[in-house]
Amino acid sequence: MIRTHFPASRLARWLPLAAPTVLAGMLLIGLLLPLYSDEVGWRLQERAGIDGVDKLFSQQCGPNTLAGPPWFMMPVRWYSAFFNLAWPDPFAVRLSGVAYALGWVAMLLALIRQATADRLRRGQLTMLCCGLMGLGVMPWLLVWSRPEQPIILCATASLLIAMGQSPRNGTQRNQNGTRLWAPLAILLLGVIALSYHFKALILMPLFVAAMIAAAPMRRSWIMQALCALALIAAAAISAHYWFARMACPGDPILQADHAKQSLGLQLLGDGRWAMAPLRLIANYQLPVYVAQAAPDITPMSNWMLPHIVSKATQIGWTIALNLLWIAGFVLAIWALGAALWRQRRALLDLDKRIVLAGVTLLCASAWCMSQVVRNVYEASFVLPLLALTFALALCVPLSPRLTRSLSLVAITTGLALPISAIAILGLYGPSLAQVADKGGYLPNQPYSVGLAHYSTLRTQILRAAAACGITPANHPAHLLLDDITYFTFMDAPLPDHKTSVLEPRWSGSLTDPLAYLKQQHASGVVLACGALPPALRAKAKATGDVCCIGADQWQGGAAQ
Repeated sequence: MIRTHFPASRLARWLPLAAPTVLAGMLLIGLLLPLYSDEVGWRLQERAGIDGVDKLFSQQCGPNTLAGPPWFMMPVRWYSAFFNLAWPDPFAVRLSGVAYALGWVAMLLALIRQATADRLRRGQLTMLCCGLMGLGVMPWLLVWSRPEQPIILCATASLLIAMGQSPRNGTQRNQNGTRLWAPLAILLLGVIALSYHFKALILMPLFVAAMIAAAPMRRSWIMQALCALALIAAAAISAHYWFARMACPGDPILQADHAKQSLGLQLLGDGRWAMAPLRLIANYQLPVYVAQAAPDITPMSNWMLPHIVSKATQIGWTIALNLLWIAGFVLAIWALGAALWRQRRALLDLDKRIVLAGVTLLCASAWCMSQVVRNVYEASFVLPLLALTFALALCVPLSPRLTRSLSLVAITTGLALPISAIAILGLYGPSLAQVADKGGYLPNQPYSVGLAHYSTLRTQILRAAAACGITPANHPAHLLLDDITYFTFMDAPLPDHKTSVLEPRWSGSLTDPLAYLKQQHASGVVLACGALPPALRAKAKATGDVCCIGADQWQGGAAQ
């Protein structure tokens, strides 16, 4: 094995330690990040542990809006229900997101350690992978408590199990026993991932490949085959469940909007199969995901304070981040190609690291090619998969030229990380500090909620709701809630979210909120007053900044 020594400087020797430290520090600072609306919204959509069924933001999509998830998804629903009901507070959501992100970084470092016994190579890969994941605002995307988090955690855990013991001299040590537990554990992880979101479907090849790589086939092929078949069956059932939920047959406007999100769905709809490969290849735009980690003039839905940077600054960040990510991507493709060429006469006995890296890259690429809308939380799914690819692909024996290139890119990325962290804190640190002690909706960030003082806000929400006869003791059902009131009435059955009832962009064919609420036999509305349109605001009773509308107000005509 060729060993490459870093430049003989104290800085270079400390960079492998500094990179994960800086990344972890940025994740911890994410505890100050306001809660984004989508982090509340997806919890509202997977409430089978509370309601017995999952639902969408509201019930305008028709017969599939309320859906009983398959039995194997229920443990995840019970897990979510237990922790959400035990601590219904915005800060609890953020804390869990930061904890999951830190857990993933620890797993990434463990994977690097398992993938290579060369300490110098471990240092290079630590600088590269942790450095890339810490650039720009990417660390704060990693702390979003959305389904991408558990899916990526399950995928990474599967890779760790597949790698088994640490390799020595580029080959896997002989393993004791048949490791029959490994395929079963990966099957469990795959089922957990499928329970959270349909994104997990794209990772099924990764889970199956991990099952095969986890144990010698000559000893455990029966167990591997049974687990793979079980996972494929679970994936088929999950695909039917998720696609049926998202089809929205009861609302043609929303149905068309959902179809626009995926190029794959568009290709299925228009039937232009001859051009499908070219359209998918043209849609392979990984740099667009990288660009989501750059500071933006107007971040999506103002999840960060807008107008902090100029257009020139945003372009500069985007170019710099893409240069580093593209360098890592090129190195990984180079390493994969060279390894395949070296082992071309023994393709059935490929190094498991090459197989797992290739499958992980294919999964990330398949998702990238299929998606039309690329936003910040899509980046938190694709970019971690690329980091896992780099960690596996670049741990194999490399040529001298490739090794020198890896050293250069790794050190450059390791140096860029603290510079990026300081710059990001300089840009956004003051605004995060200003909202650190604020609760409720934030000025200039209408889709973000402050994390502080929710117990005080809860008291105000309960007092406001009581003015309309809505109390927890009355067991209100089908309440119309928003991002701040949801935590107070989390245990109320089948609530709706104001986004899909009151906002034209997401309400589809629903134009009369009062008629809809009456049809649902809703117990009332409890929202921040600023979320109500004028016609409903006139009917509401206000207590501070929180408004309520009781069921006795359903009479009185449509809201314009």
